[in-house]
Amino acid sequence: MRIGVVSNAYHPDVGGVETHVRRLVAGLLAAGDDVEVLTQHAVRPTETVDGVLVRRFPLTVPARNYRVSLPLWRWVRDHAVEYDVLHTHSYHALVSLGAALVRHPTPLVFTPHYHGTGHTRLRAALHPAYRPFGRRIMSRAGRIVCVTGAERDLVLRDFPEAHGRVVVIPNGTDPRPVVPGHRPGVRGILCAGRLEHYKRVDRVIRAMGPLGPAYRLDVVGDGPAAGSLKQLAGRLGVAGRVVFHGRLDDAAFAGCLARASAAVSASAHEAFGMTVADALAAGIPTVAAPIPAHQELAALAGPAAWVRMTDPEDVAALAGALRDAVAAGRSATAAPLPTWADVVTATRQVYSELTGMPVPSTGAGAGGR
Repeated sequence: MRIGVVSNAYHPDVGGVETHVRRLVAGLLAAGDDVEVLTQHAVRPTETVDGVLVRRFPLTVPARNYRVSLPLWRWVRDHAVEYDVLHTHSYHALVSLGAALVRHPTPLVFTPHYHGTGHTRLRAALHPAYRPFGRRIMSRAGRIVCVTGAERDLVLRDFPEAHGRVVVIPNGTDPRPVVPGHRPGVRGILCAGRLEHYKRVDRVIRAMGPLGPAYRLDVVGDGPAAGSLKQLAGRLGVAGRVVFHGRLDDAAFAGCLARASAAVSASAHEAFGMTVADALAAGIPTVAAPIPAHQELAALAGPAAWVRMTDPEDVAALAGALRDAVAAGRSATAAPLPTWADVVTATRQVYSELTGMPVPSTGAGAGGR
């Protein structure tokens, strides 16, 4: 099957959607599909990444939150018929609007990664105005793939006409060695993800004060809030115990997971929650904000997984939960979460149902992180 995957950004750009798309693409390639990524970038050219042709189109509007590439839209208009299916990602990026608005007969699959709102005052205010355009994408898609039941409920709340075309395929996790017990040395807490204000990493940094000098926070990721978070750590006097690693490759991130005594996600909005899933898959005790996606993940991980829902606005409670997580020690077994191979199998079934093209069973995995 020939598949065109449309994404706002792609590796080496880092984020939850980028990770999802890269894993899916790697798995489709391993399963024998012919895959191309259609994306946009200010400077990076078209290239082959991990065996996949990544067509990068120049930006017409380079604004960070509202990037648009008209050459990408024109490519989809002129070349969509060359693909058996187009799979576009992210309601919150205008690239999906281009894939839906241009005229072409190719079946469209849409994974919205939908949060139901914007993440700044401006974006939240613009969100209702964008909804008619979002409705065009939802209406054009033959299948809408949500990564949790919580995301599905948000989609159907705002777009009830999508009923009957929505399927839930949870994100996958990477199988990792599980090393139970307590980590030697410093009690390390891992907080990973794009550094946006809605991720509320500032609350985690504030919790480092009451935790005391025996605890260290490893912040993995980059984003627009990075500068203010570093300044906050300095003002609070915990800069020596908060390490900002920036973006990490797969091996370096695996090293952070291996060293972590606990993990935390204070995010206010998630369609899934990759930080929580990665930690639980490695047997790491995890503290998470009590948002629906995190609660669903905890249920999916099962009763043996150590995960505590804690309101990050209560810094004392957050510090106490992190202290308990470190004290609990890592589990001897990984949480039974879906793998990326599971995601690929379920997604290929969606393609098959939409196009009428059979897909053979495969045991191929979904590639590296």
